[in-house]
Amino acid sequence: MSPVQTAVTAVLTEKFEVSADSIRPEATLESLDLDSLALAELALALQETLGVPVAEEEAAKHSTVGELVAALNAKQA
Repeated sequence: MSPVQTAVTAVLTEKFEVSADSIRPEATLESLDLDSLALAELALALQETLGVPVAEEEAAKHSTVGELVAALNAKQA
């Protein structure tokens, strides 16, 4: 598991109480019961955790966990 994937998983489980079993690359953020306010909070929490800017569009309802991780990995490269 990459450091970014670990951070995404940690934020989702700790801040949003998402079951770790539900966090799969193909899972959409919407399927994890994150509404628009939660998505904005997710973007901010990931930005603080990873130290890279995270646009709310990158954490959109239709985005999958895998897409989010890939976008954040690219920013850290």
